[in-house]
Amino acid sequence: MDFKTASAHGQTFRFCDSGEGPPVVLIHGFPDTPMGWDDTRLALNAAGFRTIVPYLRGYHPETIVAGRSYGGTEIGQDAMRLLDALELERAVLVGHDWGASVVYRAAAMAPERVRAICPIAIPHLRLLERSLGLLWGGRHFITLRLPSGPWLARRSDFAYLDVLMRRWAPTWSGSARDATLADVKRAFADPRVLKGAISYYRDVSAGDDLGRISVPGLVVGGTTDIVPAELFSRSGEFFDAPCEVLITDGAGHWPHRERPEPFQERLLALLAGLPD
Repeated sequence: MDFKTASAHGQTFRFCDSGEGPPVVLIHGFPDTPMGWDDTRLALNAAGFRTIVPYLRGYHPETIVAGRSYGGTEIGQDAMRLLDALELERAVLVGHDWGASVVYRAAAMAPERVRAICPIAIPHLRLLERSLGLLWGGRHFITLRLPSGPWLARRSDFAYLDVLMRRWAPTWSGSARDATLADVKRAFADPRVLKGAISYYRDVSAGDDLGRISVPGLVVGGTTDIVPAELFSRSGEFFDAPCEVLITDGAGHWPHRERPEPFQERLLALLAGLPD
């Protein structure tokens, strides 16, 4: 992937821009990098879409802005800043994990800038109510927010990241998974980047302030993730526009990578059905 930079509102973005056609922004999550979108990017380019694949703010040194929070409002604004930096009025936003939180927030804040959203591995944020099951499954939120969080993540060559990936996607294996882990380790070897990635957990906002979604959506989840599959099914309750749900049997926290064929088919169908 070839990367370039652009800036707006005091924010620099590092991103891959390829293909021609209606723009689709692909936003990665934790623990991941833009390289995790490569197969999806190429499939969309072949189908006649332009793809913009940015580093999440904080995941590349050039994107770090001193004093800028990683709370809900701020990460939603990041999507708008990116569109402004690229001089785009509107785009489809696809996001995984923290990227999903970004696209939910952006669609609620500025629906006029968003043609549709595809959040992956995170149901509508208002469904993430506290429960013993979710607290146990999401205990990494507590671990990474501790003062010792960076040390815990870094020790033994980032062994904690492998633990998380095995816990969140227990059936995922192979070269793609191994490459993702290696890419993340390289990125997090820079302490500035590791601090940025952990800051999402330290600044996290509750989802109960998230408004209803008025743009079309495709919500994607798996059956072996730490998030119960039924929460993805219920996400449409918070959409005022058509919302489809894809729950991929056997997939965990990376359903778009673990089972790419059904994901890409449904995403392309969503894109083909959008009005001009």
